[in-house]
Amino acid sequence: MQFFIFIISSFAILFPLALAKTASSKPDQIIELFRHGARGPVSNYDPTWPLDQWGVLTPVGMRQQYILGDVLAQKYSNIFGEKYDYFSIYVISDVTPRCIQSATTQLYGIYLDQGPALRPDYPKLLGIPPFQDARVKSIATTLSNSEAAPHNFIPNIVNIVDDTNGYIFQGDRENYCPNMVTWENQNNQDQAAKEAWKIFETTINNVNKHLNESQKITTIPELIRFGDTMLVNLYDNRTAPGGITDPELIGNFTHVFTWFVYHAWEGQEIQRQLAAFSLVDEFLSQMHDCVEGSVYNKAALYSGHDNNLMSVLAAFGIMTEDCIMENFNSYVKNKTIANPVCYFPYFASTLIFELHNTSGTPFVRFLYNNVQIPLCNGQYDCPYDEFVTFARKKTGNNTFKTYLEKCGAKNETEILVSRVNGLTGFLGLGFWFEHVALVILSLLCGLISLRIISDKKRYDQLLKRYESTQSLYSSIKDNEAS
Repeated sequence: MQFFIFIISSFAILFPLALAKTASSKPDQIIELFRHGARGPVSNYDPTWPLDQWGVLTPVGMRQQYILGDVLAQKYSNIFGEKYDYFSIYVISDVTPRCIQSATTQLYGIYLDQGPALRPDYPKLLGIPPFQDARVKSIATTLSNSEAAPHNFIPNIVNIVDDTNGYIFQGDRENYCPNMVTWENQNNQDQAAKEAWKIFETTINNVNKHLNESQKITTIPELIRFGDTMLVNLYDNRTAPGGITDPELIGNFTHVFTWFVYHAWEGQEIQRQLAAFSLVDEFLSQMHDCVEGSVYNKAALYSGHDNNLMSVLAAFGIMTEDCIMENFNSYVKNKTIANPVCYFPYFASTLIFELHNTSGTPFVRFLYNNVQIPLCNGQYDCPYDEFVTFARKKTGNNTFKTYLEKCGAKNETEILVSRVNGLTGFLGLGFWFEHVALVILSLLCGLISLRIISDKKRYDQLLKRYESTQSLYSSIKDNEAS
């Protein structure tokens, strides 16, 4: 509990500042990058967890995302409005189930009780599936026409990354950025890591006193896996692995865990630039559509992992090895935390970019868990053009081509072909299919880039479906009347 009091007190230091800075105007667009909610463990430091709960979003994680969604709906009521609009709310998730479930639950928190209703005179037995079962009628007759589904729930669309945009969350480093694995291994063995181990050795040894021989922490990957399980248990209100209950030791180790995770993932400048590039490039594209065009997403929500949030925080200089170490030294000396916004992105953490576009010069605000953080030479309200320059510079002024080159990855077409080769091998179609696939996928990339399926066409299709449904309904009403 004291560990969570430490986290909450750190947030509270800057809350008044954040509220004061953001209360003056409503943004025209928000871009949110959030971590999934609390989950089960991904390593075996606590054998009391059933295997079917490993890596799975827990009820705690669902609650976190629901509350986050409800808060966002109230804070940005001008954007989310009273009902879900597919054409202005864009949601995309990493392919991991806990991320998809987190996105869905957050949308549930935003749009609960705002779904559509049937017309008051609509015949209940008309709105049923063609399913032969006595229970169909019993369910239909209990439903009210004031709700299409109970609690006015409306299914919201969560897009999932696929072979054409999987690089966004870097879930497939083997193809999109294989050098990341090499750099991570280098960082775990470099001089800075060895020196940090000596600094943190007392804390590590105190943790090892609680672990059996097979669990003792002797390497950095082991330390990271243990720290992850410790946080998983704390969020599930369980005892830390090894039966550790000392809040001071838990707090110390949290800083140790944070430093080594950061050093492994973001220890080199090229890591910080490339890890954040794909997401920042996405965000800038969303902002460009808002500033330059009449059609844009009012909200773009991205459901990812801790490394996704950390990559942005690291690239923008909000998290560094130095500020993590300073916080550790402050904590062990029982002093005020030196850098209260320099902390690990815990479950359901969120980064939000607010774009204000209708009051003179467009500007951007950046918030980490509702605390506004200055960017662009210390500006809280960063002019849009300056923010673009700042964000591009922090991600190495890369393009997708240079990103792939620096990552040691294949080009985009080869990445797509590698997926097809894997599929055709599974189907037994043979190696010869590669050449045909290359041609087809090249054409496919061209079609995608031209965006043949535009928003206007989607609208026309929906309009035709609506008109067709209205015609069918009129026919049914005529038959009933006769």
